[in-house]
Amino acid sequence: MGMYGIWMARGLEARYRRPVLTASRATSLNPLGELFVLLLIVVVIVGAASREPLIAAVGALAFVIAVASRVWAALSLEEITIDRTVSVDHAFQDDEIEITFTIENRKPLPVPWLEINEYVPRGLLIEGFKAVEQAYLGGAEIKASTSLGGYERVKIKRKLTALSRGTYRLGKTRLRSGDLFGLYPSEASLDHTPWSIYVYPTIKAIPGFSLPARRPIGDSISRDRLWDDPSRPAGVREYRPGDPIKRIDWKATARRGAMFVRQFDPSVTEHAVIFAEAITTDVPWEGYRSDVLEATMTAAASIANHALDLGYMVGLVTNGVSGSSASHAVVPPGTGATQLTTLLESLAMVHPIGVRSLEELARSRRGAIPPGATLIHIGGIYNPRTMNYLLGLRRSGHPVIVLHTGREEPPNYPHFEVRDGRGTFLELTSTSGSIDFSRPSGSSNEWEDIPVSISRPERRIE
Repeated sequence: MGMYGIWMARGLEARYRRPVLTASRATSLNPLGELFVLLLIVVVIVGAASREPLIAAVGALAFVIAVASRVWAALSLEEITIDRTVSVDHAFQDDEIEITFTIENRKPLPVPWLEINEYVPRGLLIEGFKAVEQAYLGGAEIKASTSLGGYERVKIKRKLTALSRGTYRLGKTRLRSGDLFGLYPSEASLDHTPWSIYVYPTIKAIPGFSLPARRPIGDSISRDRLWDDPSRPAGVREYRPGDPIKRIDWKATARRGAMFVRQFDPSVTEHAVIFAEAITTDVPWEGYRSDVLEATMTAAASIANHALDLGYMVGLVTNGVSGSSASHAVVPPGTGATQLTTLLESLAMVHPIGVRSLEELARSRRGAIPPGATLIHIGGIYNPRTMNYLLGLRRSGHPVIVLHTGREEPPNYPHFEVRDGRGTFLELTSTSGSIDFSRPSGSSNEWEDIPVSISRPERRIE
């Protein structure tokens, strides 16, 4: 099972939140209810003045009912609790998310009607709504209604569809209830800790994408015997002149009557750090290109998943994460399903405004760039400071790959390996299924054997 399969099997069911909410009462003034009470008072006074006991009795009874209704409305939201759960708090585009509201009435007084309204931002489509309408309005509300008897519990389920990548904050629920006649409605706003639903970028299969990093003494077995890894024993062999004394296996030597030394498998550590550029235009006032941004995030997610499957320790540097979530802007290299979840969460949080350059972010976090790590720059805009920084790392022994996801032709950086990812990520972002990752200038899947076609002047690094 690949890294993506392990993540899907273990990560989804373990991370959703179950906040317990308690409503606070706030009775609103209904003009019709107040007018009704005044009318009843007038009826009682008229009945008493005209000495008509029947009119006075009916008016008094109605007045008592109105007072009781007002008290009922004031108590309708007391001891009401809501437990809200979601099937998953992270999903991919087109996945369905089910929200379950568990409403409990913890008092003997029944609640004749209860309305629940929860705002959902655009990007998450509520079942029964049209995507165009919800996008135009900037969001919509989940609306549900029910009634509750004394000490009764009711569950209400609603479905959402994840339309686009992003982080969507939910957390403000409004309740509305009242008396049996609706004369005195009560409203409450549930103030609780907001929670987020992460919609991750699409992960595409890229079987032709190769990573060249090799570095001795690490985590995976190497074909080239450069350094032996003491953590990987591989049996014993007879002693040869020049073998270090510390390698002698004294137990095997005593048992066999001849000198034997321990053998170890060689290994290498493979690190890959992805530089995901969130800026998509040369100047801020030109806005941003959503297709380029989404192509960059899709490419970063796909390469991260691919590298983790190959056994790499993968890190991320991206400049589109807000300052309040700065810990997600730079993710140190790691491995496993937890690392994939962290990387995908970071990519889901990226927006098209980058205040700092990738170079500044990489320098700000210690351990972000391990020695010998392969660096992969993904994007359609190339900041001179970032490219100069990568050039310096290239000269110090880091392999650097530039994956182009912009609308223009790929740049000409002679010191880097430039790859064109538009055919997989930019032009086919809405295509599902496995796509073989190949360069547009040839039919082979061997990246090292196919040159990159350049159709625009060389862009110099300053």
